[in-house]
Amino acid sequence: MATKSRPASSPSSPKPTSRKPLWPFFTVLLTVLSPVLVATLVFQLDSFEPAHLPIHELTQPPLKALKKNDRMLQGSELLGLKQLIGPEDIAYDSSSGVIYTSCADGWVKRVTINDSVADTIVESWVNTGGRPLGLALGHDNEVIVADAFKVGDVNYSFVFSIFFL
Repeated sequence: MATKSRPASSPSSPKPTSRKPLWPFFTVLLTVLSPVLVATLVFQLDSFEPAHLPIHELTQPPLKALKKNDRMLQGSELLGLKQLIGPEDIAYDSSSGVIYTSCADGWVKRVTINDSVADTIVESWVNTGGRPLGLALGHDNEVIVADAFKVGDVNYSFVFSIFFL
């Protein structure tokens, strides 16, 4: 019995092909399509029906908003008139009744509130040498100053004079 064998290099033998794995394609497909499908199902199940506007709402004239509220400053008093030049920000210490305000001329001023406006004391407290735009009170009643012209420049004597009152 003779068997025919084909040589390995014959033209009819199958050639080994390099196939790329398909798992990256399916992974991307599932990670992109699965949230879209879930969102589509969720939003399709949620019915949205807008409420109808009553017809009498369309026939009334629109309400007019006031451009100015005349009662907003009713009962308020001016403090430090002509002493506080271009105030930027305030920080109020309720335990001592003192208002700290930063002014455009570089001063942080301390305003001590008394019973009347005439008895209120405005004192120039600390000059930052820049333009203090923001103030905040820290946890231990220290005053924290944000200065526009002193970015990255820390004067430690100034910081300690403010932190340790």
